[in-house]
Amino acid sequence: MAAAVATITKSEEGGNFFTRLAWYYQMLILLALVALLVYAADTMLYSDTRAETLKIEQQVQTLKAKNAQASIIRQNLAAAEETLRQKQAEMDSLRDLLPDQVEITKVFDSIKDLMKSRKLELRRFAPLSVTPSEIYTAQPIQVEVTGSYDNVGLFLSDLGFYKRIVSVADVDIKQAEDTAQVAGRSINTSFVVVAYYISPENLNKLTSKGGTPPAGAAAPQPGQPTPPPANQPK
Repeated sequence: MAAAVATITKSEEGGNFFTRLAWYYQMLILLALVALLVYAADTMLYSDTRAETLKIEQQVQTLKAKNAQASIIRQNLAAAEETLRQKQAEMDSLRDLLPDQVEITKVFDSIKDLMKSRKLELRRFAPLSVTPSEIYTAQPIQVEVTGSYDNVGLFLSDLGFYKRIVSVADVDIKQAEDTAQVAGRSINTSFVVVAYYISPENLNKLTSKGGTPPAGAAAPQPGQPTPPPANQPK
């Protein structure tokens, strides 16, 4: 009987360190080993993939930032193109009002046609000295016509609504000779018509500056012609 007890006691004292631990410590050790194995497997199998994924995400963020900048650039470019179209339209409108030096003769011919349409007899049409400026050039013309009072007034009114920029100054009205009055031409009128045009040099300057005239160098506005005095004879 004593021998059997001794054998049982010896058997309980046998085994390694892990088996002698309490079960919950054994469970903790096993969980730690499993976590270590999972971490090692994840490191070996997925570390490169994770690093590549992170790199791709960084590239995506960079591309998003570049796309945002490109969108702003496209918007600015569209705004710049719209501004350019507006400036070009302003330039075309200005060129319609201010002909170039070659077309100024057509303006003079058109004014002469207006005189004929109002049944005025042209006696003098003499260019005077030009007055250049930074953008436009003023070309004054000394004009003398004879005709009825009403027709002269209508002609000057036509110049006030002329499609080109012109102005009328120094209007002088006198009674016509007796022989002219018999023919229906009651007054002799002299005045200066000033037509404006853009010289090739100024046109190049205007184009090189983006179509924006310098401050204080705006094109002249067409002036209203002075009608004949009401107390003059018809």
